[in-house]
Amino acid sequence: MTTIPPSARRVGPRSIQSVASSTQSKDKLVLSTRPPPAKPVTLAKRLLFPTLPADADLPPLLVSPAASPELNAELYDFIALALRAYVNSWWTKITRYDKEFLPEITRILTVVFRTLEARLVVTDLSPLVFRDLPTLLNQHWTDYRNAQAKLHTSYATGGAASLPQLFHQMQPHMAVSADGVIDVVYVRQAVDHILKACLPPEDYEPETERYIVREVILKVLVGSVLPRITQPWFIHKVILDLMGPENPVGAASESSAPEDSTSSERPTLQRRSSSHHFSFQAVAIFFLSAVQSVSGVCLSILHAYRQARETIRKVNQSAGEHHAGERQHPSDGDKDGRNTPDAPDPAPTPAPHTPALPGSLSVPQIVVPAPPSPSSESTSYMSPPSQTSSTTPPADHPPSSSPSPAPPLTPAVPPPAQIPNYTHPPLTFLLTLLTPPPLPNSPSSSSSTLTSPSPSPTHTAPLAAAHASHTTARALTHVLTLLASLSAPFLARLLPYLLYAHALGAPALASAVRAARRALFPEGWPAPAPEDPGPEEQAEMRARLGRRLVQAVPGPLAMALGPTPAARAATVDAALAPLDSQACNAHLMVFILDLVLLTVFPEMGVSEEG
Repeated sequence: MTTIPPSARRVGPRSIQSVASSTQSKDKLVLSTRPPPAKPVTLAKRLLFPTLPADADLPPLLVSPAASPELNAELYDFIALALRAYVNSWWTKITRYDKEFLPEITRILTVVFRTLEARLVVTDLSPLVFRDLPTLLNQHWTDYRNAQAKLHTSYATGGAASLPQLFHQMQPHMAVSADGVIDVVYVRQAVDHILKACLPPEDYEPETERYIVREVILKVLVGSVLPRITQPWFIHKVILDLMGPENPVGAASESSAPEDSTSSERPTLQRRSSSHHFSFQAVAIFFLSAVQSVSGVCLSILHAYRQARETIRKVNQSAGEHHAGERQHPSDGDKDGRNTPDAPDPAPTPAPHTPALPGSLSVPQIVVPAPPSPSSESTSYMSPPSQTSSTTPPADHPPSSSPSPAPPLTPAVPPPAQIPNYTHPPLTFLLTLLTPPPLPNSPSSSSSTLTSPSPSPTHTAPLAAAHASHTTARALTHVLTLLASLSAPFLARLLPYLLYAHALGAPALASAVRAARRALFPEGWPAPAPEDPGPEEQAEMRARLGRRLVQAVPGPLAMALGPTPAARAATVDAALAPLDSQACNAHLMVFILDLVLLTVFPEMGVSEEG
């Protein structure tokens, strides 16, 4: 048997398929041996962690399991941009070779963020959002309308006091002046107290690092955030952005007008109408359309039912875990739930001190004495009395004047936890929004119009119609209050669940940090102070916001705003009026800042007694 030489086996040119397969195999070999592409070095890694390898991930800034990597990345980007703008710009002029200064500031900020995270995890923010904040907003709206009613009257120092001055007399605060200028020293001291509560002593004592961190936070807060969010036009713009783009109904109607004119010029084609009164095809189409509509409605109801059932299950589960975490354990002297005779008498328990809120009375600390417990001797010799011992004492024991021993004390049952009412403050604020201020010629404001000029009937007509709908708004609020009172136990669990699942979730917080980063550092650097819109632009923005709010109210609930479109527009205009003054908005923001600080750091509201 002869062997065929290798040269004789391959006759003719190679096929196209063999050439392509060999090329693909070579490409796969090259791709497999090629090293993976290096990760791009971000600004946070280059400035904050210069010694970190290029392919390594950034260390987590937040240690909570609920914190997503997206939120950590957004926070690192915000910190890197702030340090590059406010620290690195002047530090590089001092020295270009020290690369450890920014990482050290990052380490201190990491400690602050983690301490704030730990405090926010253990703090229930539901009372702040559903009780304290609506109450503060309701007081702001009420005081603004009262100050506006006193304008040009004898209550305004002969008519010379302006609206911000009258409002400042009703809500005085040491951190803001009558013309709306926020005191930088007050905010600096508040930030310093936060750093003292968050940093360990070895990091708080060095003044240089602490001052730099404090001034960076102060520069962002006082220099960029507070002056912007107190502007009325900025608040109107934020509300318009949250409402989304406007539905171009007018543009669609205008665009359809030329088409109608051109179609009217064309001759219409007359089609022969069928003389048959009954068509099987029309009946089939109608039947199938009805079946499709009914099935769609049924699917929507089924989906809503499943979603509601799943939400109720999650709400009850989260409430059960919360109550299980707050369950009190037996004391050291009462491990088994029974009173131990040898346990010492408990000391008087001081009642928790109420933080002194700005503008409120401080409650003195009251010491509540504990109920007396029997001593060890009387408890050890305690026995159930008999008839003979209760009537005739034994001969060997002389009669004593001490009373007969009391029966053993049963452990006190703690009172049931009070259900928080998270619906009354928002409904009260809603009623305030839907209630326009009193008319200038009404009896309730007759004393405030002694020197004020009477407005024209054209301006008072929509407001009078809005006052006519006040009864409807009050009736609607009472109905909502009744329904909320009936479902108060469930709403007390549902509202906190919705707050933490949606408003304070990791995706929502990451979006908020991203929006703040883009607003404060649009191109990587602090944005220059934009020019405020002109009076015409501000008036147009406010009018567009009022029109959008009126359109957003559903049809059945629109009667709560007024019987006519003019009355509804007047009600919405009166509801937006307390946000038209920058000085009054500065008071509101300072009070909100105090409220947040006292919620997260309650020790800041306790006055030092010495």
